[in-house]
Amino acid sequence: MNTRGTNQIARQIHDGIAQDLVALGYSLDQSLGAPELPTSTRAELRALRFEVTTLIEKVRREILNLRSSTPDLSEQATAICGERLGKVDLKIPLDQGLNPIAIELLRNAAKHSGASLINLRTYSDEAHTVIEVSDNGIGGVEMKTDRFGLVGISEAVAELSGKIEFVNLTPGLLIRVSIPS
Repeated sequence: MNTRGTNQIARQIHDGIAQDLVALGYSLDQSLGAPELPTSTRAELRALRFEVTTLIEKVRREILNLRSSTPDLSEQATAICGERLGKVDLKIPLDQGLNPIAIELLRNAAKHSGASLINLRTYSDEAHTVIEVSDNGIGGVEMKTDRFGLVGISEAVAELSGKIEFVNLTPGLLIRVSIPS
């Protein structure tokens, strides 16, 4: 997708979803201000408000990612994994269609693996572009119907006629995505 197309998507997200989330946050703030609100309901509304604020921050980051012509994957990996980021070996840059796959793999590892070390590698062989994220965490992978990270990655990879592999390590997990060049 060209820069004009991604900027248009970023604008639509900003003007639509992002504004709707901000409005939802304001509505929750108003409800929290009601003096007759029971304490238990107030606590639930505060938790919802926190979740909405987190969603707004995520949407803003994604808008920024869409608007930057070539998001720096190393910087994004550092932001996601922090001190747990180990080796980053980017033999090839990823295009805007593959970058979100790598980001979601890193987020998934950071959130669910229990790892103290997460590695990122990209390379190309004669026929494929390859993304690998490995960690030293609990290993295994479970596709949950109420979680959409791995499901979304699998769908995106399938749309690109690629394949995704889950390789158990001792300890940890390696996820390899191969997309035909």
